[in-house]
Amino acid sequence: MKILHYYASSEVPLVIQYVKTLCEAMGTEVTNEVTTNGTDAKERLTSSHYDILHIHGCWQYAAYRLACVAWRENTRVVITPHGELEPWVMKRRYWKEKLPKRLLFLKRLLQKTYAVIIQGKMEEECMQKLGWNSRTVIIRNSIITHSITPKEMAQQVAQVYRKVLDSNTLELMTDDTKDTLRQLIKVGITGDERWLQEEPKEIREHAQWRMVYCYAHHEQVVEVVKRGLRIMRMEAPDFNIQQMPCFMPDGYEPAKSIESAIGMQYATENDRLMATFRHLKRLAIHHRLTISHLVELDKELRQHDCAEDQLCNALQERNLYVFAGRLMQLMNELTGLDEGMMPMPAINDRHTRQMRKHIDNHLKI
Repeated sequence: MKILHYYASSEVPLVIQYVKTLCEAMGTEVTNEVTTNGTDAKERLTSSHYDILHIHGCWQYAAYRLACVAWRENTRVVITPHGELEPWVMKRRYWKEKLPKRLLFLKRLLQKTYAVIIQGKMEEECMQKLGWNSRTVIIRNSIITHSITPKEMAQQVAQVYRKVLDSNTLELMTDDTKDTLRQLIKVGITGDERWLQEEPKEIREHAQWRMVYCYAHHEQVVEVVKRGLRIMRMEAPDFNIQQMPCFMPDGYEPAKSIESAIGMQYATENDRLMATFRHLKRLAIHHRLTISHLVELDKELRQHDCAEDQLCNALQERNLYVFAGRLMQLMNELTGLDEGMMPMPAINDRHTRQMRKHIDNHLKI
C-alpha cells in the first residue's frame, strides 16, 4: 500500500508528532510519504499513483481541494480530524468561520471520505449527530494515552487502509483484470474454457488478485470464479475471504437469488423464464439488479431449452421484450453470454448503459 499523508504546515506540533510516530511504527506492507505543501501534494497525486490520501485535520479548504484531486486520480481518501470535530471546537467562531466552512466544503469532504479515523468518544458522538459519514473508526492516539502503543496504533490504522482498499474493488481493477474476471465467470458458468473467444489473460499482481476475490465474494459469485480458476488452471494466491472486511454502502443488502424469490415449481421452462424476467425488471427499477442475477440467468439459458418464439411473443405481450433484450446485452458484456444462446437479439441503448452503470456501482460508497 502506498499512502500519502498531508497536513497543513500550520498544524499543531501534536499532529506533526502523530504522523511521524505513525509512519515510523508502520510495517513494511505500507509505504508512507508525508507533505505539508498543497502544490507538492497535488503534483505527487497526479504524477504517481497512491492508494490512499490520508488527510490530517479537516477545516482547511486546501485539504478539500487536494481531496478533489485524489478522487479524480482514483485515490481513496481517509481523514483523521485530530479532535477538530469535538463539540467545543465546532462551537468556536461558529457563525464567522465554522458554519460557512460547513456549507462550503466540510460536509462534502466528510461524506465522500472512505473512512474517518477519530480518537475519542466525544468526536464520535459529534460525527453521529452530523450524520455525514457512518464509516468512522476509533483509534486511540498513543501520544496522549498509554492505553495503546505506537505499534498497536499503526497496526489499527493499517487495518483501516486495508479495509478501504478491499471495498468496491471493481473500480480499482485494471482493464485487463476486468477482462480476466469476465473470462473466469464465463468459464465458471460453462465449465469449458473452449467457449472463450479470446486468449486467456493472466493477472500478475497480487493486489489485483485480491481485488478479484473481494469483488467475487461481495457480489456472491465467488464459487463461479473459483470454478473458472480450476478449469483454466490459473495460479492465484490463496486468500481467506472471511478475513477481508470492507465498507459497504449505506442500506446495502446482499442480493437474493432469483430462485429463492420466484420459487421452483413451474409447468414449463417458458413459465420460469417469464417469472424471472418479471422479477429482474422489478429489481432493475429499484436499482438492485446485480452481477449474481445475471450469472444465474446465464446458467438458466445455457442449461435449459425453451420455446423461443413463444417466449418472445409472451414477453412482447407483457412489455418485457425490450427489457429482456437489454439483459442479453448486459450478459454478453459481463458474463460472456454468446449470441447463439440468446432467445432474442441484444439491445444496447441508453437504458442498457444505465443498467450497466447501476450494476457496476452496486458496491460504490
